[in-house]
Amino acid sequence: MVFPLNIKIQKKHRWLWLGAAALLLRIIYGIFPAFCEYSYSRGFFLGIRWIVDNTWGHFMPFAMFYVFFLTIGIWAAWALRKEYLGRDANRSWKKWSGKALLNFGNFLGAVVFFFLVFWGFNYARIPLEDQMGLEVRKLYMGELRAEADYIAQKSAAARAEIPGIDTFEVMAKHFPEDLETEMRNCLVQVLKELGYPTVGKVRGRQLYPGLLNGFNSSGVYWPFTGEGHIESALHILQKPFTMAHEMSHGYGFGDEGTCNFLGYLACLKSKYPAIRYSGYLNCWRYVFSEVDDEYYLHNRPLIDRGMFNDLEAIHREMKKYFEFLPGLQELAYEAYLKMQGIEDGLQNYDRMILMVAALRRKNTSDN
Repeated sequence: MVFPLNIKIQKKHRWLWLGAAALLLRIIYGIFPAFCEYSYSRGFFLGIRWIVDNTWGHFMPFAMFYVFFLTIGIWAAWALRKEYLGRDANRSWKKWSGKALLNFGNFLGAVVFFFLVFWGFNYARIPLEDQMGLEVRKLYMGELRAEADYIAQKSAAARAEIPGIDTFEVMAKHFPEDLETEMRNCLVQVLKELGYPTVGKVRGRQLYPGLLNGFNSSGVYWPFTGEGHIESALHILQKPFTMAHEMSHGYGFGDEGTCNFLGYLACLKSKYPAIRYSGYLNCWRYVFSEVDDEYYLHNRPLIDRGMFNDLEAIHREMKKYFEFLPGLQELAYEAYLKMQGIEDGLQNYDRMILMVAALRRKNTSDN
């Protein structure tokens, strides 16, 4: 039996089929993470990385994030105008809604296809802790308290290394002018030591003040442009850690806890004590938010005075901006992370605590 092949219909549905094919490959990668690791994350994706970082990532003086949304806006306006001018007054509501649904399906299929091909398949790669041989497990409360004590001591010690700081607030003058290059170099050093390829130079752009804060976010990696971004209104102590986190996404890591962990390690690699302090302080904030109330109430007054002043300064900067749609970002991103196979959702950010503790145990055992 011969089945007729309607090329016109295939063209109408091509993005739906491409999106579906990409989803199928994502399922296969999820079942076989080693296949994803070596065919995509250490293979095809490196080509994407090279192209991005040697084109607009190299010569554009501002984030392609703006260009992307401007282009989408112009395209949407053109598509709506075309639809309006080509409308048929005699067309039934059923035919019109069917065409609109097909157009939306094609658009959604294209988004899924390009998201996964440009970056999203990295969610299925072999977890970093497995490749590092880390025993990541839940911490008992006593262990969590010990981790909080350790990070607090390391934070205070790193802060004391900053020249002439005393208990005054840490300021921008304590950091290098080209923070992006410094954090990229530190992150690349960490990844090379762990045996990961570091093709290209992932950008860490700073977006217009308040833009990301309005969505209750300090940073974002945009797969469609291949660049990392941070909120420019962040306190300087938040920027090194956050920038390294977003750059970690750019080097092929989807898991939020993993990117926090890599951001932390990148900060500790820096020759600048203020950046090392930034890494410890941001880690400490995660740990301190997880300890029990008894520990929190007892230890809060004992926080190093300089650290306390820095935390107050960070809080003041955060209060300057309001969230556009309170609560919406958390709900949307929680759903997004779970769709990518991150079962613990937003709590995945806190996984860094477990990874840092596991690394300390491993280093202690090795020594």
